[in-house]
Amino acid sequence: MNKEILVLDIETTGLQSNEDLILELGMVKLNLETGEITTLFDAVFKDARLTARHREAWIFQNGFMTIDEIRSAKPIADYKDEIQSIMNEFLGKITAWNRDFDSAFLKKEGFLLGNEIDCPMKKSVDYFKIESSFGYKWPKAQEAWDILFPNTPKIEEHRGLDDAKMEAAIIYELFKKGVYQPF
Repeated sequence: MNKEILVLDIETTGLQSNEDLILELGMVKLNLETGEITTLFDAVFKDARLTARHREAWIFQNGFMTIDEIRSAKPIADYKDEIQSIMNEFLGKITAWNRDFDSAFLKKEGFLLGNEIDCPMKKSVDYFKIESSFGYKWPKAQEAWDILFPNTPKIEEHRGLDDAKMEAAIIYELFKKGVYQPF
């Protein structure tokens, strides 16, 4: 059985897939037997629907991405065949740290991801046991990293490729511990 999965991460103008826009996508292949992480795709996108109101987006306000990066970027449609071609090799084996979030945006753009596999963030709730007022909460990627790799400091960059690599390392560690089994 092929033990490779696609781990992806998007950056957006907000949290609502029906109204916000994808600004960046990073994709890596994760080999669950060896832990090897291979970069497959990394691009920033300019969306024709981007307006002045998007200047207030969290991603821009917190300094993780600049409007200038977006202005000089191509639309996601220019990469659609390349992105889908990569995804086609992993249909039914595509995940993200918050898979439902990323999948909703990508599906809205017309991408086919195949059958859904478990979300590693949701599957690891009982492992991390991070308290909230409602019980254990979904761990953020940064929280997961800090718990799993306390001697390897890393800050989540909120950039597609860097976050995809970080999340792949987290997923591999959870896989090794038997916490996350994607299929």
